[in-house]
Amino acid sequence: MTQTTVESTAQPVLLMLVDISGYTKFMVSHGKELRHSQLIIGALLESLMDQVDVPLRVSYVEGDALLLYAIRSGDADVWRRRSQNLVVRLLSLFEVFRERLLEIGAYSVCKCGACAEVGDLKLKIIAHSGEALLTHVGEFPTLSGIDVITVHRLAKNSVQEDEYVLLTEAAYRDLGLPREAEVREGSEEYDTGTFKTYIYLPEVNVTLDEEEIRARFSDQNAAVKILRDEVSREYTDVASEPDRGYHFNIGRAALAMNGYEEEWVDRIPVSSVASFSGMGNPFQMGMPVEGEYVVDIGSGAGVDSIIAARAVGPAGHVIGVDMTQAMLDKANAAKAELLLDQLEFRSGYSESIPISDGWADLVISNGVVNLSPDKDRVFREIFRVLRPGGRIQIADITVDKEIPEGAKHDIDLWTS
Repeated sequence: MTQTTVESTAQPVLLMLVDISGYTKFMVSHGKELRHSQLIIGALLESLMDQVDVPLRVSYVEGDALLLYAIRSGDADVWRRRSQNLVVRLLSLFEVFRERLLEIGAYSVCKCGACAEVGDLKLKIIAHSGEALLTHVGEFPTLSGIDVITVHRLAKNSVQEDEYVLLTEAAYRDLGLPREAEVREGSEEYDTGTFKTYIYLPEVNVTLDEEEIRARFSDQNAAVKILRDEVSREYTDVASEPDRGYHFNIGRAALAMNGYEEEWVDRIPVSSVASFSGMGNPFQMGMPVEGEYVVDIGSGAGVDSIIAARAVGPAGHVIGVDMTQAMLDKANAAKAELLLDQLEFRSGYSESIPISDGWADLVISNGVVNLSPDKDRVFREIFRVLRPGGRIQIADITVDKEIPEGAKHDIDLWTS
């Protein structure tokens, strides 16, 4: 049972409301735009929270905003030192925010409103000093009191710009800004009082070229998450509804078309065969050898992994890697039915394969590399997990001419 504790006396606090503006229309929409806006906002808020350190603490995360607070020290010298650090951290949030927007934009392959307008998102920070009661419930402490209400009221203000720092007179006194910072004075009136304000417009100069961004590839990049989410949704359907009909060939017909031997297919559980969605046949380049270690990237329902596991025998080992849980569930059910101890399946991504360096004799993949937003990184990962002299056998879509930019940024083409 969660224990609730309430401070008996109000604490002197500096309150900061960190708010992302520009996405309200998508957060209340439906379907793809709602899913994508939630992923983008979530990734941005996580990156901002990573910058939070004592004396700043998180009170709550709600929608597209964070409420941060710092308990003010009663010793003036101690607080002066703390406040100087807080100013640096506060202003660094704008740079971190802009960097994440550039990274998301570099990997975006979606034209929906939420993805197309990600570069228009802005950050505003409202700071106010006062008092608050602290209630500890669950992960984050909850703040209450008139000054907490006030900092929320201040989010609706008369400032015309869409990216700024707004400090009340109390916060400006407690926190301050760099001496060279140009501020303008203002005033806001609410049901909690009239407040003199100081507005600062930060100059944020962040540039990252594509090479820098790709060197910093992250599974947490919102655009990467969005693409993976859409791909995973498609292949979840293939796993759960293989008879529905898709824009690509699946099942026994696809296996026959790609030259799989009937003997192989007949020894694989029907459920896995039904959800096969490979683009070719990696075994046309040769079969795994008895005793070898094999990695199957994007193993799906487990068809290729099962064929490889039978080829390597009990002395070998096969690891199938997939990001779609419904496919992993099917593959593991097939493994349990066949009692293949030399076979296992792991959740993971082609850009960060969950296997140690130099482990594999052979890496296979079937119709998966084309789905990655960073194919160079996929091949670096393949070479990382391969032993020196190891082999690569990939069946996938290839083109012999440049793909139009419009097609590269059409997420429906990526997923279908």
